[in-house]
Order: sequence, then C-alpha cells, then structure tokens
Amino acid sequence: MLKIVGVAVGLVLALLGTLRELFASVDAESNDDRQLHDSDLSGELNHRTGRLDSGTDPYGWYDRD
Repeated sequence: MLKIVGVAVGLVLALLGTLRELFASVDAESNDDRQLHDSDLSGELNHRTGRLDSGTDPYGWYDRD
C-alpha cells in the first residue's frame, strides 16, 4: 500500500511539474506594444514582420530581395 501511495505522489508531482513548464512557456504578455507612428494604417511594408511600420526597424527589410 505504501508503494502505491509513493507512486501516486510521484505521478502527481510529475504532472504538476509538466503543467508548470507548459504554463511558463506560454507568452502571457502581448509584445505588440506598437506606437501610433508604427501602426498598420500607414508606412512602409516591413517584410520581416509582414506589417506596415515607420521604416525604423533595424532588423527589418523594406525592399523585396
């Protein structure tokens, strides 16, 4: 009986650890903190993000290769 309880506790702890890792890996915050000058309403097409912006993204590219 003691072995069964030990295995059950181990399984519950493993499940809780897995759930903790799963929820920790989910990005809960929205990284879309764009300003008005970076809106999708005007600007140049940033091919890296697929959105319009002000053309100031240092990692983006604005012309087709």
